[in-house]
Amino acid sequence: MMRRSLLAAVAVFALASPGWAADPYLTGKMLDLTVLVPPPPAKGSPADLADMQAVLDAQAAASDARKHQALVDSDETVFVMFTPVLGETFNAAALPKAAAMFERIGASEDDTLDAAKPYFGRVRPWLANPAVKAIAKPTKSGSYPSGHTTRVGIEAAVLAIILPEKKTEIWARAADYAQSRVIGGMHYPSDIEAGWRTAAAMAAVILSQPGFQADLAAAKVEVRAALGM
Repeated sequence: MMRRSLLAAVAVFALASPGWAADPYLTGKMLDLTVLVPPPPAKGSPADLADMQAVLDAQAAASDARKHQALVDSDETVFVMFTPVLGETFNAAALPKAAAMFERIGASEDDTLDAAKPYFGRVRPWLANPAVKAIAKPTKSGSYPSGHTTRVGIEAAVLAIILPEKKTEIWARAADYAQSRVIGGMHYPSDIEAGWRTAAAMAAVILSQPGFQADLAAAKVEVRAALGM
């Protein structure tokens, strides 16, 4: 009994600790993106130059409000991603089971993308061209594929399963969130496209796992109750 209580206390402490990392559903060892995802445009190629121009054009066309949204969208939590379309009751405090599931999805994205980005070695727009402004929170890790897009794509797929009535709004918000990465100067359009491909591949593997399906079933009940659906 004492051992059981001690293990429970350790588990609670780990969940509460800022340094605790969620256990991923999927890792880079399980899914090799360097095999699945095509390479980015070659540096200096017409496609690469067009990519860069698209970033400059997106920044020039963005209003101050849209630029601020790009900064807010630097945050990769599912609640920043989707509270704008699901409402304030979609929050971590009200949804502990869903929050834990999405943390594990986020850990899966981190592990899988971190393993692939050095292979592709693409420099982010704001680092490659001084004319590009770092409007979003700046990061220097590899640009390709877009991790934010990968994560929002997986989480949009999961939320569309939980809330099929809201799938149109969910996917529209996911696309807008991904575009924030271009406006923010952190990614090229081809990074975003690769992120969608990566999200589809990762979601297919994650959704096939019985452990994830159990978490999804519990999260679905929780989210729909909190949203009154």
